Amino acid sequence: MERFEVIQRLLDLFPAPRYLEIGVDQGVTFHKLRAASKAAVDVRFAFDLDAARQDPANANCAYFEMTSDQYFTMDQGRDAQFDVVFLDGLHTFDQTLRDLLHSSYVLAPGGLLIVDDVMPSTYAASLPDLDLSRRFWQATNNPDGSWMGDVYRLVFFIADYMTSFSYATVTENHGQTILWRDARAATAMSRKVETIARLEYVDAVMGREIFNLQPFAVIESVLAEWRGRQ
Repeated sequence: MERFEVIQRLLDLFPAPRYLEIGVDQGVTFHKLRAASKAAVDVRFAFDLDAARQDPANANCAYFEMTSDQYFTMDQGRDAQFDVVFLDGLHTFDQTLRDLLHSSYVLAPGGLLIVDDVMPSTYAASLPDLDLSRRFWQATNNPDGSWMGDVYRLVFFIADYMTSFSYATVTENHGQTILWRDARAATAMSRKVETIARLEYVDAVMGREIFNLQPFAVIESVLAEWRGRQ
């Protein structure tokens, strides 16, 4: 499934969804989605921002060309409420963790968080340094060039430190982890944050059970039932 298909079906669980996307780039996903209101945050949009703002089709969109850290310290960013938040910014554990924690504060009751790129396709794609990843691709004469960074480490953090949220990872694509505020049974935390920050690609491959991989149809059904109880 394409990322926008997953996000749209989650948005459709809400009568008038409010949507936030961190890391918009060319706006391919953002502009395809239907929602009552949409907010886009990127340090530099890779499209004509003035044209996008003037397009009547984007009348329900707000654009913030700044870092996500800056956005979440603004009154507008700090005080907003969203039903669905999609995190696809800088693909590093450190920054995505910051985005996730910030986003949890602006998540409306019954809302959903989506973290992109949690399952790197190769060792090169898992490197947190984009330049190093590109040089590795070139050195191995591989044209793939995919980069997910070390966002996979975030799922280990969620598993151990965010037990007030349930989560599952979509099996049909490159790895989108969905979180919803439904407490899980407390478990003994076996990993320190320092340990999580040092996990490698092999740990993500060998520790797939931590991702709670589920077909999207199963996740969607669980969320629809959970939403009905809110």
